[in-house]
Amino acid sequence: MIKQQLLQIGSADSFFNNHTSLYSFHSIDPFVPQYKGEFQISYQNRLVIKNLAIGQNFIRFGDDKFINLKNVCMQKIYHPKTGIFGIKFSKNGVSLDIFGLSDQLVEMMKKYTIQFDFISKYQLLNKLGEGYSTIVYRARNKQNRQEYAVKVFDKKRLLINQFEAKKFLKELKIMRCLDNSNLLKFYEIYESNNHIYIILELLRGEKLSSIVQKQHTLTEQEILTIMKPLFQAVQHLHDQNIYHRQISIQSIIFKNKNDLSEPCLINFNQAEQILQEDQEDQSTILANPEKQIQFNIKFDVLSLGIVMYNLLTQSSYETNQVINDAMMHEFRGIQNLQFIDPPLSDLCFDFMNTIFNQGSKLKTCKQLLTHPIFDQENQKTFKNLGIHLIGILNQNSSRFRINSKQSQRSPKPIKVVPVKKGFNFLSKSPQEKPNLNKDYFEPPKSHLMFRRGSRQKRTLNFNKNNEISNHSNS
Repeated sequence: MIKQQLLQIGSADSFFNNHTSLYSFHSIDPFVPQYKGEFQISYQNRLVIKNLAIGQNFIRFGDDKFINLKNVCMQKIYHPKTGIFGIKFSKNGVSLDIFGLSDQLVEMMKKYTIQFDFISKYQLLNKLGEGYSTIVYRARNKQNRQEYAVKVFDKKRLLINQFEAKKFLKELKIMRCLDNSNLLKFYEIYESNNHIYIILELLRGEKLSSIVQKQHTLTEQEILTIMKPLFQAVQHLHDQNIYHRQISIQSIIFKNKNDLSEPCLINFNQAEQILQEDQEDQSTILANPEKQIQFNIKFDVLSLGIVMYNLLTQSSYETNQVINDAMMHEFRGIQNLQFIDPPLSDLCFDFMNTIFNQGSKLKTCKQLLTHPIFDQENQKTFKNLGIHLIGILNQNSSRFRINSKQSQRSPKPIKVVPVKKGFNFLSKSPQEKPNLNKDYFEPPKSHLMFRRGSRQKRTLNFNKNNEISNHSNS
């Protein structure tokens, strides 16, 4: 358990201090103020009324004077004479005190600022997990008694390892952008002498990998219930030029136990955000950002396809094991879908085929969400059109009829070539003429109409007098 520590650091000593000014003297475009009003600010030891505009992570003092709240230190204070509640913003040793802020505005600012009073606000409970440089705890807020997940970083390790520090700051930047119910929610961040605490949403359900390992059989509809919000969540990321790059059954947890309707995507430590206008880090400037964006979109879409494949087949493929084959259109697991029992609907088979056989034309999550498989009315009325033919021929037989439960779809009798007794085969479509020059029928190439395991089965039956017996399938 982490030892309690007394805070002895200021903004100048903060891990997040990048040695830049608290104020920015250039216009922010676009700047959309969410609140405008008069506030009291402390100037030369006296209170002054000032008109401020506040929007997300910016406070505007004038046309060209802003405070960017990202990684600015924030502390609650009270004016020594009037007792008015206020906030002290500080960066690189420069501070500004603002009084009269509402609780709602303070809550909005917590997402972007760094606070120091973790021990006084939260109580660490049991450990949930552990990584290379992090430990995740379940914690309780002492004020509202709500429970959260707290990801604790070793500050000393970040200070001596530049790669880990850069990776951490990139993950933090991305998590602040997330605003989707199926993405892990970020609340606030605290810093102490030796640790950094990230307050996250507490997920109480199972990992998707655990469900797959337990061989829990999920229906096709249950799998779609899981996958649809995941496709929507990834599209939300792509709309902000964020690419997860680590989607797998290990990175999906359900928000609640025994509830498949709220899967949540986690693990953003490998995520990338590509912004053409972002010139802060020279190492992120790409020679061809458009191609990199298309590559990342395809990578995430195929990763979602591998997750769905694992659920359909009860396999446990790791994304990093097969993603290279999938990127090169060589993922052979798609062929196994025709052998699933109970069989897939043709819509589901077509959807998976669309994901893994994109060709040169890129398929985005937004485009895939328009597939008929996600149309609820279509799902209710859709009937599987696949045909599974089981031939049981008598050696003297030369004629047969395909019997179906739907008599109106029964084709006319056609001729066949006798084959050895007891020979089973998959016949061609009743609408196609058989090849009479061969002594057997070749299995058809259409995976949609002739794959093994289709729900609508048609049986070939013959009697001794070469007459066709017409009865319904049982």
